[in-house]
Amino acid sequence: MDFWYELTKGIPWLYTKILVRGFNIHGKENLISGPKIIVANHPNATDGFYLPFIVQERVYFFIQETVFRVPFFGSLLRLSDQIPVSAGNGRRAIKQACEKLSQGHSVAIFPEGRLNHGGEILRGGIGAALLAQESGAPLVPVGFYVPDQFVRIINLKRESWVSSGRWQLGGRCYIQVGKVLKPESVNNEERNYRNLREVTEDIMETIRSLVRLAEESFNKGLEKL
Repeated sequence: MDFWYELTKGIPWLYTKILVRGFNIHGKENLISGPKIIVANHPNATDGFYLPFIVQERVYFFIQETVFRVPFFGSLLRLSDQIPVSAGNGRRAIKQACEKLSQGHSVAIFPEGRLNHGGEILRGGIGAALLAQESGAPLVPVGFYVPDQFVRIINLKRESWVSSGRWQLGGRCYIQVGKVLKPESVNNEERNYRNLREVTEDIMETIRSLVRLAEESFNKGLEKL
């Protein structure tokens, strides 16, 4: 599995080396060592490309099952043991993620569940909150921001599968890492949708504030020019 993970990791490395100008990161001290759940906004298809290079442990992503159907790349995701998510298999994905965390790895989730295409952050799903409560792993919130002039809409289509998303081409990605979140642990009897929804809303509000800070970092850089 080491070989396939490293090979899969090499694709975003090559992409970022050739097609973008790197990234600026603030709050990196909040990326504590050890297993953790990284939660972030999802404006661009390329957001996750940076995480394997700023996190010490291996990072396993929750990825829509349809992406696993993409020729070649989908096979690499499967061989590197990434986590497929589709309607009806949420419990299986949570179980797989818990196993990764118990092995000392980290897991990344985009709670919005799909790209927001640079618009308002979408309502988050409760998966990250549920995973945190079941695994006991801390949550590390992250905000991504890429200026609009450095993204392009790319449409991908193969047979019945169609995808449209923003891809970063040029410029830098601004990344703001927030302080660790540790939701109050509850037992199975106390765990319910309302509790998970409250935790999720806190997570999403934190991510929104981090995105604003990431955008401010970009704007401050413009002021210095």
